[in-house]
Parts: sequence; C-alpha cells; structure tokens
Amino acid sequence: MSVIHYQKKEDMKFETAGNGILRAEMLPGMVEGVHTYKCRVAAGTVVTLETFGDQTQIYYFTKGEGYVATPKKAFNIEEPSLFIPNMDKEENLLHAVTDMEFLQLTCVMLPEDYEQFDHWHIALPRFCPLSGCIEYIEGFRPEGIKALSILDTHFLTRMTMGAIIGKGPNKADPHSHDNLYQWYYGMPGTKFIYRAADEEIELHEGDWAFIPTDIEHAIEIEPDETVNYVWFEIELTKAELAAKKAQ
Repeated sequence: MSVIHYQKKEDMKFETAGNGILRAEMLPGMVEGVHTYKCRVAAGTVVTLETFGDQTQIYYFTKGEGYVATPKKAFNIEEPSLFIPNMDKEENLLHAVTDMEFLQLTCVMLPEDYEQFDHWHIALPRFCPLSGCIEYIEGFRPEGIKALSILDTHFLTRMTMGAIIGKGPNKADPHSHDNLYQWYYGMPGTKFIYRAADEEIELHEGDWAFIPTDIEHAIEIEPDETVNYVWFEIELTKAELAAKKAQ
C-alpha cells in the first residue's frame, strides 16, 4: 500500500453542490470524519457558504478575487486567504468578482473537540490573508524556503494550516510527526518533488496529497522551479494517541 496518497487536479470530478458551487471531494476516506473539498464559483456569482454546528471547518481561497460578507463585516479576498465561519451562528455570503477556487476542509467534532472549543478557541469569524500570516522557523528547513502559519495549533481544536513558499534549487531535510495527519495542496506556479518514506511524487498546482503519521517526508525544488503549497493537519484523537503510546 502506498504511503503517499495523491490526486492530480485533472482527476478531480466536480459536481454541483447547489447554490452555484461546483465541488469535488479530494481523496475521500483518508481519516474518519474528515472531508476535504475543492470548490469553484463563477465570476458574478453570490453563494451562501455552508456552515455547521457539529463540525469544525475552514475555507481557504486559493485563486480569484471577491469578498465574504458576514452580518457585521465584509472581508476582501485579493490574495490567498483563510476564512473560518462562526460555526452555524450566522450567514456568510461569498461574492465572486472573478472566477474563484477554494478549499473547504471539515472535521466532525468529537466530545474532546467540544471540550477544547468551549475552553478556548480563536474569535470567530476569522479572516486572514496570507500576507498577514506569521512566519516561523524550523531547523530542518533552510533559508530561502519560507514557512507561514495560517491557523495555529489549537486555535480551532485539532485543525492547523500553514504555507511553504520558496525557489529552487533548494531542499528541506526529512522529518516526521507522530501526532498529525497531513494533507498538501499545490498553489499556483508550484512544481516540486515530495518524498515520503521510499516514495516520491512531483506535486503541481491544483494537486492534493496525504500522508499518515510517523512518516519521514521532505521536499526538493529543482533549479528554476517554485515550491508554493499549503498544508493542512488534523491532530490525532486522544484515543489514537493513547493507542500509539500503548504499542
């Protein structure tokens, strides 16, 4: 069985999700309760974004321009941007000025998620353009490859998100995570080599990949190429972490 689960953009099958949205579920079934969608909206369309009271959810706008209007405020989308609704407490309207693409990432809440959410979470709704995100440093990643935190740890229970941007030739050393499921989405202009265990893929704009926990992974960017992707992570549940510890 492959360690890297990989779906190229041309293999994504879009269906009408109602309300003017075309949607493709990417790599379904990787983690129970987690759904990862790519969505498209045509220029001039106004759509009501889906909301939930029993699922954590983030929207990440990857292409195009528009704005999201909540009952109290409007947020301009002029670059890649994060939007987190205030659960199902209010309506959120997406106005597409140009053709737009975005990720819709959801996770069914468990009792421990409700407990964490009630104890502490970032104020919602939350909007942040990529240019407003915080850069962070990790020892295995060299200068020239920038890492940005889009959604920090425990801001929204077990969800996190970040971006990796850089030019080749360059590479990051292998590393692994024992408590995280990880997905990757290629942003415009990206082309790089992604390695996990003894497997290798070339990830391009619009592609989607997933790896489980405890897998050493690394990237390499060839000369004149660009790495530009967002990563999305879900922390293991308490039961999964306890089972790993007991092994």
